[in-house]
Amino acid sequence: MKLSLHYNPGCPECGRRAARTARLDWLQAIELRTDHSPFGEVPIGEIVVVDRRRRVFTGVYATRKVCLRIPLLSLYGLLLYVPSIRKLAGGSKPGCNGNAREV
Repeated sequence: MKLSLHYNPGCPECGRRAARTARLDWLQAIELRTDHSPFGEVPIGEIVVVDRRRRVFTGVYATRKVCLRIPLLSLYGLLLYVPSIRKLAGGSKPGCNGNAREV
């Protein structure tokens, strides 16, 4: 089953990143969605990822889930398990995959 990646279509940066994700996702493992996430409307600059078990991820944790499903990004996804790298990646830019949480 695919991961559902929810993003706000009103955010130009999220739209660009979603398009880039779609181009790299040749295995069709990610479903891009602009509808409401399990938390409701996705705020501009953020993403919400829902896996097949209905677990919800936001921020750097969502980015890690997506990267682990895309072969070209899998090394980056693995590096996001390292706390210092995760903190650096998540804290560098609030919004647009900034520091959020794993639910």
